Amino acid sequence: MRAIACARPRARAHAVASTSSAHDHRASASTVSRRASSLGFALSTALASNVSTSSPARAGGSTGAPRDDDDDDVDFFTEYPYAKPADVIPYVERKARRGDPASVLRAYDAFGRKYPTYKLGAEKSALYGNEVLDTIEDLRCVVEIGTFLGYSAIATAMRFRDPAARMLCVEFEERHADVARWAIDYAGLSDRIEVLTRAGSDAVDEARAFVNRVKGEGRGTDVLFLDHAKERYLPDLKLYEDAGIVRQGTIVVADNVVYPGAPGYLEYVDSASKRYDTRLLEAMFEYDQIWKKDWVTPKDALSVSVRL
Repeated sequence: MRAIACARPRARAHAVASTSSAHDHRASASTVSRRASSLGFALSTALASNVSTSSPARAGGSTGAPRDDDDDDVDFFTEYPYAKPADVIPYVERKARRGDPASVLRAYDAFGRKYPTYKLGAEKSALYGNEVLDTIEDLRCVVEIGTFLGYSAIATAMRFRDPAARMLCVEFEERHADVARWAIDYAGLSDRIEVLTRAGSDAVDEARAFVNRVKGEGRGTDVLFLDHAKERYLPDLKLYEDAGIVRQGTIVVADNVVYPGAPGYLEYVDSASKRYDTRLLEAMFEYDQIWKKDWVTPKDALSVSVRL
């Protein structure tokens, strides 16, 4: 894991992503979903043909998670083609133990080293857990926007200490939400996590009702986690503020605020604005695009903002 660098009292993005790469990740939710679903099919051929030339460091990604060295590359791509999100399920069933959240995350990480894909990843989930979740004395309520296949949801709920703690996950794509529900159930956390298929901007009423049910009327969520379409971070945060879901003391955590970046977001939550007390937790970008020539994993960060 890389060292944590906390930018206090102000959080600003000092790294600038390339225009073409940033454009790829600032697409709308539907465009990103289509790209993610088609990516696996291309990679199952491209990566399989390139396994003899990929360097160990590049092929391994940047998460630092232990490898499954028994997965021979050629046999892996033959046995586990990846053309749709649900194609990850047979691999997780083979590698992970039912009811063991950590083993599900390890299986996701191993699969992601073969088929690079969007997920919070081992490095960032450790930072999120150690630096945020574990520091909240009475963690009862988490709302997440952008769940994809359930990695961050599992990484979050496995940290819950209070039996009454609950999490609401909002995922735009039904096929992603279906896999997330399956993975959450397989990890033994379906009693802790609800998955709602909506755009974040369309889920405000449900999220408010969820927070009221878990925390009580007139109280905000303990944590709001943002990991969806980057151009929606700022407008959705404002919607959730206006709805009372984000209140004084709520911690808002946002991924990919340095790379590819979220337009206007860091400026809004900057400590100088007096709205939030914000720091950055530095980490490497989790989506290792090893099929790109001369790809170098960029630096990224989670922003951690406490509502004032």
